Amino acid sequence: MRNILDRYPDIVKDIEAMLRCIEETVPVQRIWLDTAEDKDTPLTGFVGEPDTEIRQVLEAMFRSLIQNKGLNPEDARARLSRTEPFDRYSNLVASLPDDLSFAGE
Repeated sequence: MRNILDRYPDIVKDIEAMLRCIEETVPVQRIWLDTAEDKDTPLTGFVGEPDTEIRQVLEAMFRSLIQNKGLNPEDARARLSRTEPFDRYSNLVASLPDDLSFAGE
């Protein structure tokens, strides 16, 4: 998140406003109550999502680590493999190519 804000300082106020709106409208207490009453654990970490969806997010994070943090591809993969939720998708992390296209970034 900080990477996006640093790269596009002209949209910081818009993003902060959007996040504030989400904070004010997501019924967090209701979600906690529903979860406690149903004894269900909410699905997180891309559970049930196809690999193509996970890969899109993973590639964006990979690009960011290389372009904005200055990591080499090997170090970027290592960091992602230790980061939730990508630590559950080691096969996808390992398959990220060194020459991942940075076009459009």
